[in-house]
Amino acid sequence: MKKNTFLKRSKILEENQDYLTESVKTISQEFIEIINKGGKLIFAGNGGSAAEAQHMSAEYVGTLVTSNKRNPIPSIALSVDTSFLTAWSNDHGYEDIFRRQLQALAKENDCFISYSTSGESKNILNAIDYANSMNIKTISFTGIKESRASQKSFFTFKAPSSETAIIQELHTIVGHEICSIIDKEFS
Repeated sequence: MKKNTFLKRSKILEENQDYLTESVKTISQEFIEIINKGGKLIFAGNGGSAAEAQHMSAEYVGTLVTSNKRNPIPSIALSVDTSFLTAWSNDHGYEDIFRRQLQALAKENDCFISYSTSGESKNILNAIDYANSMNIKTISFTGIKESRASQKSFFTFKAPSSETAIIQELHTIVGHEICSIIDKEFS
């Protein structure tokens, strides 16, 4: 009999609820501090992780709950500027694409939030290195295994799975929980 994939996901959530709750709390506190200091949230990722970066950034500029009337929170997803992405990668390669954008857009009170299921994407690692060198807070969302992104970042949420689809789903769940806390804090 085929395993029920929904029960598998439910079991991961149940078995890791303390870790998930603590991660949401930690990241929310960091975001609140950054926002209160006038900083912005800068998201990046590749592929599905780029879509997640864009999704989460939109939740902060907009709001998670449409009836919420809070002010917009400064946030940007680096993967949405297709003209820059295609020009820079064509002329210089893809490995420094996010680092270059951070050079142009980031300042000390900002936070760089990276999404990488493997935690080994070179362009993400280069951006984390740059952010760290500029005293920009770094928060990463990865999978369960230890990675260079998790080693270099101030804080890493390691989704408790090694399956890409489940990692990305957990990133969304945790991301929405963080957004919910931020919405309440700034309403």
